[in-house]
Amino acid sequence: MPEIRLIPLDEVLSTKQLHALERELANLGVEGVPLGEDADLDVEEVLTEDQLADFMDRLDARDLACDVYLPVEFEGKLEVGDHGVGSAYALIEALDELREELSIDEEEDEEDEEDLDLDAIEEQLRSTWRTFLRAANVCIEKEIPLHIFS
Repeated sequence: MPEIRLIPLDEVLSTKQLHALERELANLGVEGVPLGEDADLDVEEVLTEDQLADFMDRLDARDLACDVYLPVEFEGKLEVGDHGVGSAYALIEALDELREELSIDEEEDEEDEEDLDLDAIEEQLRSTWRTFLRAANVCIEKEIPLHIFS
């Protein structure tokens, strides 16, 4: 099952890939990448294959479908080995755009959503949006990289 996890970079990337990522980010003017080494937090969200695929398609349309999101600001998407790497700040901006597209009201809570007559796909997208927003905010707040495993 696909997962969203907040874990240190070295649990997913090799030392060689970490150095390559640091070089690419340095070229973009980003220094001191938080690796999440001292992470005492392991947040994990499990999604269905369909949920992740549909949501990543929406992020892909904005060129922000990545495997890893870092708690630093930079433009674009980097490729490190088999991993697409993006900025958690850019992810939050894309999520703000998607909020309008998915008609998500900021004040709306989970109980209100159950009362609405939504089809299953729309409901899944809203749920996934909330999961991504929660994870991206924790990623930035705790300076721990966000990983998407499919």
